Amino acid sequence: MNMPMQKRGFTLTRTYPVPPEAVFAAWTDPKQLGWFFNPGMADEQEPEVDLRVGGAWRLLMVEREDKSYVTGGIYREIEPPRRLVFNFGAVGGWPDLSMGLHDALLVTLEFNAVPEGTEMVCRLEVPPHVSDAKAKEWFDMGIEGGWTQTVDRLKLG
Repeated sequence: MNMPMQKRGFTLTRTYPVPPEAVFAAWTDPKQLGWFFNPGMADEQEPEVDLRVGGAWRLLMVEREDKSYVTGGIYREIEPPRRLVFNFGAVGGWPDLSMGLHDALLVTLEFNAVPEGTEMVCRLEVPPHVSDAKAKEWFDMGIEGGWTQTVDRLKLG
């Protein structure tokens, strides 16, 4: 009997009525990253962005009044205004990248100019060498639903 393949990633596609430069800035300008916060929760610290390969973006995500954590990413590729690739998480945060980037989730954002403005393609992937059991943990935890809610908070134009 064949076992079903474990899901290892997903893609979210959204279109915004602004040029790619504006969508790229929404992901990389600390003054514009506020959309990433949970609605109705205090943004106690301004997001930090070190926009260089190997640099990090970090923000304090307040999930509830009694639960908050640092999240963000470590940049792997930066091609303004077309492409941004980062490992999701933060050193000492969630997901915790203190042990390195080898097993970290990879997020690829592509900003494609279209007649309506910009098509943003967001792809999150579990690295191929990570076990199916660990990939299942990510999906059981709700990583796809969480990212969908987060990306849907980005409103431009």
